[in-house]
This record gives sequence, C-alpha cells and structure tokens, in this order.
Amino acid sequence: MAAVLDSPGMAYLSHVSAASWWGLPGFALVSPIHTVIPWQGVTQRSRLTVVHYHRDLPVEHLTSLRGVPVTSPALTLFLLAGTEHCGRVERAIDNAWSMRLVTYGQLHELLGHLAQRGRNGIRVMRSLLEARDQSFIPPESGLEERVSRLAQDVGVVLRRQVNVGGEVWIGRVDFQVERSNRIVEVLSDRYHGSPSDRIRDEVRFRGLVDAGFELLIIWEHEIWSDPEAVRGQIHTFSRGVVDPEAFISAPERGEPLRFGADI
Repeated sequence: MAAVLDSPGMAYLSHVSAASWWGLPGFALVSPIHTVIPWQGVTQRSRLTVVHYHRDLPVEHLTSLRGVPVTSPALTLFLLAGTEHCGRVERAIDNAWSMRLVTYGQLHELLGHLAQRGRNGIRVMRSLLEARDQSFIPPESGLEERVSRLAQDVGVVLRRQVNVGGEVWIGRVDFQVERSNRIVEVLSDRYHGSPSDRIRDEVRFRGLVDAGFELLIIWEHEIWSDPEAVRGQIHTFSRGVVDPEAFISAPERGEPLRFGADI
C-alpha cells in the first residue's frame, strides 16, 4: 500500500506485483513493487515503485483486493505479456483460469479492446488465447502441465481431462492424443502406489483397453527424473508404435494387466 501511495496520481498495483497479490503461483511480492497509472503526459519517479504509464486503462479492470488498489486478473495478464517471457505468461494464464480468476469471455473481450491501442504484448496474448477456446480445460496440477510441455516438445498435441466412451461413459482420462484412440494416464506415486490403488487402476485400465483404446502409463517420478525418456515414449506412442517396455499390453481375459515396471 505504501508503494501505491508513493506513486504519482491514482495508482494501482500491477504486473508481477499484481500477479502475486492475486495469488498466482510463481510470482512474489518483492521490491521493486510495480504500479500502473493512466498516462499523464509526463513521467515522475517514485522511491518505492516501478511506475508504468498506460493510455486509456479500462476502468472496469481497475479494482481493489484486500484494501489495495490493483489491476484485475485479466488486465494483469495482459500487462505481464508486455514485460515477461511468453512461457511465464502462458503458465500465468492457465493458473488464473484454473483458479477461476478469469474467464474465456473476459480475456477475449479485453483482447479486442486493448488490441485497438497497439499495446505491448498483444501479439503474445493473441497467440496464447487462440490456443485456448471455450472448451479449454487448464491443467489442474504442475504434473499435468509438465506432461503437456513434454508432449509439445516432440510435436504431440494432448487434450486434457477428456471424457471417453460413446453411449456408455467409461470415464475421464488424463490425456488423449488428438484425433486418435490413444490415452495417456499419469500416475502419481502418492495416489497410485498402494496395492489397493493398483487393483482399482487395473479395473479402470482394462475397461479402456477392452473398449479399444491404446494406453500409455507414465509414472510421476519418470516425468521429473527422466524427461527425455518420457518425450520419447509420448512421441513413439502417438505414432502407434507399441513398445512393451512402456505401454500396456492387452492380456488374455482373466490375466492381470501389466504395465511399466511390471513387465
């Protein structure tokens, strides 16, 4: 609040400082604090703040949180796009979306408004929003985001949290390779490591295999310890090449499913 008050004119917490104030992961409220104010024709320095001047700030996106004036989450993302690396902005968008701080409509409406002013970061935001339509589901965890990025590295598009099955619903899977019957399931050591967990997983996986889906199982520790191997598995699997060391085999009925290290 001291930094906002030290800024000239009516200032609002903005950029990385606003992202932290809204609770977006990866942003810390550290010095220097960033604020934004409408362009006044001249610039003034602040002892406590990096002051950004912008023309025609949309008033509906100037608000307050816990008593501190701050840019809205949607406007904060656009401001970040003008100063931060594209990858960091992309993660901020997905986090804000999953935290329900922004909506599809808000972001696209603001894009239309700010694009007319030729602001910095518009090209970045337009590109990122084009990849996120109304059906977009942001990653629910850092693990999901990591798998998506590893797939992108090898040119594979994965759809997240997909309901599979026709007239009879089978279940929701972590990922589906776009335009295919190939499913990628990510298993965390914490929630899938016990014997009872494995039994439940076997029942679910058998239902997917019996329904005609191909299945790739990736364990959490593999994603973090050997990402290059995971990239290779995803790339190979997406092209329909079955590697028995990595992919589920189709067992005879009555036999247990075998996957990953079990083979």
